[in-house]
Amino acid sequence: MRPDSAAGGNQQNSLYLGVDIGSATVKVIGIDHQGDLAGPGVYLRHDQFASPTEALMHAMRRYLGSAPGQVAGIGITGSGRAVNARLIGADLIRTEIFAHAMGLAHLVARGKTGLTADNTHGKGGIGTLIEIGGQDSKVIVFGPDGLPAFFNMNTICSAGTGEFLKQIADEAGISLEEFGRLALQSDRPASIDSTCTVFSRRDFRHLTQKGVPLADRLMGVCQAMVRNYLTNVVQGVRLPSPVFFQGGVAFNPAVVRAFEQRLQTPVYVTPHNDVVGALGMAVIVRETMSGQGELTTRFRDDFDQRSFHSRVQYCHGCLNSCDLAQPYELVGDQLIVLETLGGRCEGAQNPKNVKDTPPPGRARFQIPVRRRTAKGRPFNVVNPAGKHQRSSRNSYFAGLDGGSRGTKYALIRSLGPGREPAGRELEIVAIGTVDTAGDAIAACLTALRGLQAALPAGATLAAIGTTGSAGELFRDMVTRKSSGTADLRSSEIVAHYAWAQHWMPEVGTVMDIGGNDAKLITVAGGGLDFAMNDKCAAGTGSFLEAVARRFRVPIEEYADVAMKGGDAVRIAGRCAVFGESDIVHKARSGFPTEDLFLGLAFAICRTYLSDVGRGKTLYLPVVGQGGAFLNRALQYAFRETLGLTEQEFVVSDNPTYVLCAGALGAALMAMGSWEQGQDSHFKGFDYILSSSFATVTTRCALASCHRQCDEVVALLENEIPIAGYKAIDCHQGRFCGLMGREEEREHVRQLLAVTGR
Repeated sequence: MRPDSAAGGNQQNSLYLGVDIGSATVKVIGIDHQGDLAGPGVYLRHDQFASPTEALMHAMRRYLGSAPGQVAGIGITGSGRAVNARLIGADLIRTEIFAHAMGLAHLVARGKTGLTADNTHGKGGIGTLIEIGGQDSKVIVFGPDGLPAFFNMNTICSAGTGEFLKQIADEAGISLEEFGRLALQSDRPASIDSTCTVFSRRDFRHLTQKGVPLADRLMGVCQAMVRNYLTNVVQGVRLPSPVFFQGGVAFNPAVVRAFEQRLQTPVYVTPHNDVVGALGMAVIVRETMSGQGELTTRFRDDFDQRSFHSRVQYCHGCLNSCDLAQPYELVGDQLIVLETLGGRCEGAQNPKNVKDTPPPGRARFQIPVRRRTAKGRPFNVVNPAGKHQRSSRNSYFAGLDGGSRGTKYALIRSLGPGREPAGRELEIVAIGTVDTAGDAIAACLTALRGLQAALPAGATLAAIGTTGSAGELFRDMVTRKSSGTADLRSSEIVAHYAWAQHWMPEVGTVMDIGGNDAKLITVAGGGLDFAMNDKCAAGTGSFLEAVARRFRVPIEEYADVAMKGGDAVRIAGRCAVFGESDIVHKARSGFPTEDLFLGLAFAICRTYLSDVGRGKTLYLPVVGQGGAFLNRALQYAFRETLGLTEQEFVVSDNPTYVLCAGALGAALMAMGSWEQGQDSHFKGFDYILSSSFATVTTRCALASCHRQCDEVVALLENEIPIAGYKAIDCHQGRFCGLMGREEEREHVRQLLAVTGR
């Protein structure tokens, strides 16, 4: 049974509560009248519940169910403090900086950190506090008097936060608990860009495609995170010892080690590191209210019996036309608005400006859209000259697309001459997808087994094509030559257009949105014009997946939820990091999930058109390809934004045509090359699948070369070097693909011998 709230703070069983509700978690803990911890703290992630408010209510119930005493005061901190303070009847609101500093000071003063006077500069001194949570991070430097002398917080970027680690863990298919343990097994941490989350995740994926061990990639992420934190949060300020580390990320021992390596000093994980901010609020409330008999807590002990809701409203006060969220409470038939959130100026606080419907004439995205008027035969990328040296009738061709998230494969059979411009009809024998799951080599071998199983008994493969970010690796695994062969490695642009043109010969534009990149291809005159964005996730499917995971909605059900939305909330879509933070903020403010999901689809559309489509003219019909376009909400957003019909913006009803367009196009390109007289140098299924493949990272240094190339990668087949990657304009041709000379292979053997690989 929950205790009744206590008036005043002088009772022996008084309980002072602290709540820290952040962007990703909610923490609750309390202390008694003597300042000792009362009951175990509670730490919950929002994504375990339907909403942040529900998470808060659950955390409060759990804590009060186990903590002794009567509530004499309650304080709240964190980025969600404003909207939730009134829901629970908080007595005090303070910033995270103040709360975390007070929590740590309380533990140090009571000797709970385990440090002696020798390593706390006497009298329990604190040098630096590092705090990293779900979507924010902060540093506090203490002066000789024990008071904060400098503090700073991160910007809205998540590169130096726990959310970054969670996204990487999800991508690698591991839990956060496993992350640090696995990373500590690294003996050669990978070099990963620390500029922002998007670039770091891209490096992580590319190293996955090259087969770099998981432990090395994870430790590289931890080191990148620490570099980002020191650059963007600490900003060159000297961090005195002792250094304390708190927040959820402090549970990761690999991040602790990375900090110690960079700072060259011990880093101490604060006891109760996950709830120190909440503890600080409990301390502040106790100091404020203890002994003040005239102060009565405003805590609402009926908080979990009250009816809270939220509605979307719109500001008509200025051209910003802000979307607003109004959390409200229903008391009988009376609607009591608690807050109006989301406005960028004070105009949103004027009730006269707040309406149920958006203001008329909201700006619409403009991009030129025209019908193709060019006469004659469309550009035929499979066979530009239109000449065949031999017929491919009844021959089998395969395609492999090594994408950032999944590997796709396709097996086709040529049925001979057919419709223009492709010049032949096809039978699609097999199409499949394999989760890359952090191991591109294993994914390639699995895809090859799928192709082998689909090939009819007695049939042989005439040629195989590869494409995608792992296309080079796949080519070198399956063929003995990199040029002058029917086994083409096609660019993603060519492969995707090849399939779109075969499927819809009159295609004017191909839009491809995958997990980690986005492409736009238009038929311009006698050739192709294209643009590609592979440096930002804001206009890609990974943005959809990240938000779906956060709300615990399977990506397959995303569109069903989004299409229930009545109003698409305007999401900041210029960056995936900013956009996800914006969604978290708006969800915390009470915007309905369905409106957020629909708004995200429109945000991805706007970002794609403004980034990839900048300066382009779209020619009709438009064909949508890539896994993201399996999402009906995204299709709807593009058609609505561009004002196109389903006949003008076309997405195949066959999901495999959409998802596996690159693999199908690669198979077509191999077919075209074979028809023009090129022979295949495919190694054969039995040989490849009975061989062992591995990639190793090393450093290339030659006395005859002025360069020293770090992080070059060698591909080994049955322990013999056969290819190399990641050289930078090597004039000697090393680590630039398949190795044609024994001297190249011997050079790699020597490098690996030196490093003990």
